[in-house]
Amino acid sequence: MQRQRTALKVEVPKPKDEPLKLGRVGIIAIVGFGIGVAWPHLAGVRLVPTLPNESGSSKVDLSGAPPEAKPQASAVASALPPPPAPEKAPSARDDQPPVVGEAQVTSCSDGGKRLKSCDDVDFDRVARAPIEALEGCDAARTVSGVLSLGFDLDFGSDRVTRVSSGKATTLTDKEQSTLLDCYRQAFKSVSLSGIPHEHQSYTVFYRVELKGAKVAPGSASAAPEGEGAPAAVTPASGTATVTWNTALVRATPDREGKTIARVLQGTRVGVTGRSGDWYRVKYDSKGNQGWVFRTAIGM
Repeated sequence: MQRQRTALKVEVPKPKDEPLKLGRVGIIAIVGFGIGVAWPHLAGVRLVPTLPNESGSSKVDLSGAPPEAKPQASAVASALPPPPAPEKAPSARDDQPPVVGEAQVTSCSDGGKRLKSCDDVDFDRVARAPIEALEGCDAARTVSGVLSLGFDLDFGSDRVTRVSSGKATTLTDKEQSTLLDCYRQAFKSVSLSGIPHEHQSYTVFYRVELKGAKVAPGSASAAPEGEGAPAAVTPASGTATVTWNTALVRATPDREGKTIARVLQGTRVGVTGRSGDWYRVKYDSKGNQGWVFRTAIGM
């Protein structure tokens, strides 16, 4: 038996139906796009990060430090070192302490009888500090020269009984008197108790070199270069013997003075004046005078 075949039917859209279908697709696309744009705003979802707000307290910290580690402004200010104090302007004068030599025991005695040999009594342990300090003695601030400073020690009363100056002193009489007054005041309360000794009394001398005050360049008290103030001359009398092989006699009491004569060792000269470490002497039979350094004539 033969099966009956059904013929296939193919329908081709007509040109008039095509615009209707394309318009429907366009409307669907527009509606879908609008829903896609409006949906994140309606749902509260942010698809991209927003820029940080620069106003108010919502400023973003990009340092990465935890909140508790962030320093406060007041803490930072307190951690900073204080500003340096302004430097003190240098003064015109710079005082220098005196240079004190070793103690020399020149004599000792028991009950008024002077002895030929003496032990080295340790007076230095109580004397050196007050000699170097010269506290409250303004006169020492401007004095330059050598003071031969002597002390009479009495271990019967454990006190310094006398303060005096020796022959090696190069200061003026006024400077000596002022400085000795200062030292007498300083040693008024010094006790000799506890110092080992063999005899009742001693005389001890120190060589004290006073350097005075340096005058700063440009200060009012600085003298122009080459125009120093004239040296004060203290009258003196006596004779001395040249101890150097050859002593240079200068026209002025300083190392820059012109050499006017040379005197050989052993020559006797007459001393007529003193200025600091320099002595004015008559060096020949005609009475000509000049200046020699103190050690040249054993002073």
